[in-house]
Formats: sequence, structure tokens, C-alpha cells
Amino acid sequence: MSYNFPGRHAQPSRDDGSSTPPWGSPVPPQQSQQYPTQQYPTQQYPPQQPPAWHQHATPQAPPQQQWQQPQNGPSPEDRRWAYLRHSAGTSLRGINAIHVTRALERLHSRDQPLAPHGVTLFFITEAPSQHLGYQVLSASRWGYAGPEYDNLIAFLTGLNATARTFIAQHEKADRVWDPRDPDYLMVNVGDIQRPSTPTRYVGIGMETLNTDSRQWYDVVPVLLSSGISSLQAMSYVPGEGAALLVDGSEIRVVRDDNKRGRGNDLICNNPLDATQVYSTTQNVPERFGGQLRQAWPAFQELAQTLAAHLNPHGQVW
Repeated sequence: MSYNFPGRHAQPSRDDGSSTPPWGSPVPPQQSQQYPTQQYPTQQYPPQQPPAWHQHATPQAPPQQQWQQPQNGPSPEDRRWAYLRHSAGTSLRGINAIHVTRALERLHSRDQPLAPHGVTLFFITEAPSQHLGYQVLSASRWGYAGPEYDNLIAFLTGLNATARTFIAQHEKADRVWDPRDPDYLMVNVGDIQRPSTPTRYVGIGMETLNTDSRQWYDVVPVLLSSGISSLQAMSYVPGEGAALLVDGSEIRVVRDDNKRGRGNDLICNNPLDATQVYSTTQNVPERFGGQLRQAWPAFQELAQTLAAHLNPHGQVW
């Protein structure tokens, strides 16, 4: 089952223009020679240079590297990275919303309920027909309700131990472990089937239905008694997520349809739009909700384990 719908990722702005700042301050107007020249030491002026008041009104341009802004806009690599960060963030937010619907569906059935946490791995594959020539794939792990998965830190720690075990087994055979391998599977929803084109691991995300304002197990009785639909539940139950990419990008994802403005927001320590290089947020983990902030060290360890094995050099393009 895939929850990645084509065309669902927002595309960055294509505005390549940039303004060039003016050339320094205006030159003072010409002045008459009302003072004797001999009163001023001639060595103050460069050889064969007239005094300042004899210069023409047209100023000399300073060195270009001091003032000139890039005329061609962001580089292709800047655009690819910004689009990747934005795609990973919006994908994680969509996965968190679908997590609500799947969890509610299982509450109304005899199937074992889902835990409120999930982990998502991000891959890219070449796609010449897609924007910027590649496509972002995501495969997630949702666990069943219970002690192993209800605690986010325990969930991440257990996945890290499993990943290390699989990596060690494959390294003994001089092979690279793929979390989507059916025999050593780490994910269970999303883009599990590997495409025919090569893919590359680019990062990991975690998402939860527990926020500082509303806990999943607190709203479950309300959902069961109200007869609310799965689509309505996406608006009623908020969510939060975080992603860590191989270039060091830290992304916070917020999903809360009951809040206006920044209720559905992405922030990152690197540009999410290549044309707005200054729209970044420092100390992103400090903006997390309580559970994500506490789980961040365990999440970093899992991210490091996967990156060291699947993409040790952080190479993407």
C-alpha cells in the first residue's frame, strides 16, 4: 500500500531574479579650487591621481565581488536540496494524517490497534519526467499498541537494535542491508516495493499522534463514542513529526487543522525554498513538543546507524 500520491509535494518558487545593490555612496559634487594646493601634502593622493574635487561626477565601481549578487539565482544543487527537504517534510505530515485514519479504522474493527508513533525512511530515485529529475519515496514502520511501541523512546531504541543486528549480518556477507528487503524488513507501509531504478537513502523521520495539547489515548474514547469519520478525525487529532536528512537538515513538522496560521507548518535549519535562503530556523529541536524533544537523542542514534550503513558519505546527487 502506498500513501504517496503523485503531485502532492509543493514545488519551490522559480523566481530567479535578484536585485543588485547600488554602487556605494554618491561622490561629492565638484568643488572649486578655493584653497591653495600647497596647503595639502601631495603624498596624500595616489600618483597621477587628481584631488577628489577634480574627479568626474561618475563614480568608480567597487570590485564586483564586494557588491554583486548572484544574477542566475540558486544553483541546481540548491534547488534539488530545498525541494528534497520540503518534500520530506510534507510527506511526513501526510503520513501522520493517514496514521490517524488507519488507527481509527482499526479501532472500529477487530484488528489489533495501532500505536501512536511511526518512523519513516526516505529514499530518492531518478525520474527524468519528475520535477528536478528525481522522485522522493517513503516507507514507514507503524507498530501495534502495546508496551513495545506505545513509548516512543523504546520504539526508536528497539528499531536501532534491530537495524544494528541486520547490518552486522549483512556486513559479514559483504552485502548492504536494505530495510525494504522482505527477508529483513524494517518497514511495513508505504513504498515497500523497490522500484526498478536504483534508489538512495537520504534520511529518516519520526511522527506521533501525541502532542502537548492532546494525547492519542485520551481522544480514543471520544472517537469511538462520537461516530466521527476517518476524514474528520484527521482534523480533530493533531500530530507532530521530525526528520533528519543526510546533509544535516533538521525539520519539524506540525499538523493541527484546529489552529490557524502556523498550525500546519514546516521549519528547518536549512532552506526549504532555494529562492529564500534566509528563511531558516536555528535550534530546531528546541521547538519540538515534549515527547519528540525527549526522544530526539534516541532518534539521532537510529539516524546515525542507518546513514553510516546506507549512505556513509552523505552522497545524494
